[in-house]
Amino acid sequence: MEKEIFAKRYSNHPEIIETRDNVDCSRVVLKSNYPSNFSENRSIPLYLYSGGKKGTVLFFHGRGEKNLDYLRWFPMTFAKWGYSGAMMILPFHFERTPAGHRSGELFLDPRTDVLRERFENAVVDGLTALNYLKWECPPPYFLMGYSFGGFISVITAALDRSICGLSLVVTGGNFYHITWKSFVTGVMRVKYEKDGSCSKEKCRKLHGEDHERYIRSLESPELEIGSAPISCFEYDPLTFAKFVKCPTLINGALFDIFVPRRSTKELSEKIPDSTLRWVPSGHLTSILFKKAILKRSIDFFEGKCEGKSVL
Repeated sequence: MEKEIFAKRYSNHPEIIETRDNVDCSRVVLKSNYPSNFSENRSIPLYLYSGGKKGTVLFFHGRGEKNLDYLRWFPMTFAKWGYSGAMMILPFHFERTPAGHRSGELFLDPRTDVLRERFENAVVDGLTALNYLKWECPPPYFLMGYSFGGFISVITAALDRSICGLSLVVTGGNFYHITWKSFVTGVMRVKYEKDGSCSKEKCRKLHGEDHERYIRSLESPELEIGSAPISCFEYDPLTFAKFVKCPTLINGALFDIFVPRRSTKELSEKIPDSTLRWVPSGHLTSILFKKAILKRSIDFFEGKCEGKSVL
């Protein structure tokens, strides 16, 4: 029987459904290659801000309901610095939100098998959007991920070796920290405490010694579905971090109550060529440093990645 590999068991070939030019950007709608049960999630909206010829940055936004307009500034401003900037709407967010749900809330489901499918959906869509940009926009290609979008960026960069640089903002790895120490995942902790399916101590052990042993056993980022001791290992950015071969800049927030500082540090320690910088803010207030973060990202890309390819 053929192995089912996370995100690679589905096509990432772009199929265009619709294109439309708006005042400040182009809106491209691609077919999602992931077989979603939700009709709202069967297409991928991609907003493209054309710039110069320095390269192309695909931006993944964070989880939530109100951050899209704030974060759209990043791909829009990359275009002003000579890059093409693009933002992909992640599954179950904004215009892809299924009826009866809030944007992003389906990524707070406590069932790890279900979450693995939803993360896989996001990565398959990310790879599909990236392949479309390779048709339309100039190389080299970079990824930038904000918060939850950073999780998807890390996994995507591990699976696509054409990425020349990665910029991560207020993100991390190791779901023990994110599940048990983050302000935003309280709803998951309540469910675990009610049904006894997980506990803080059990999770700490699994995501400590057991996870480390599993990561050491991996020889490639192509993970067989169901091969890990627990399914959440198969979509934890920390699992994929050692396979990110491009230079990576991480901007962490010193007072982050959503992504704990330890989570950010562990991700930085696992990515082979990473640079960790801190901003004196919380998670949400990191947006106040957007100009500095964008300038750091551009300087990093141009200093580390200009004229280089990881292929």
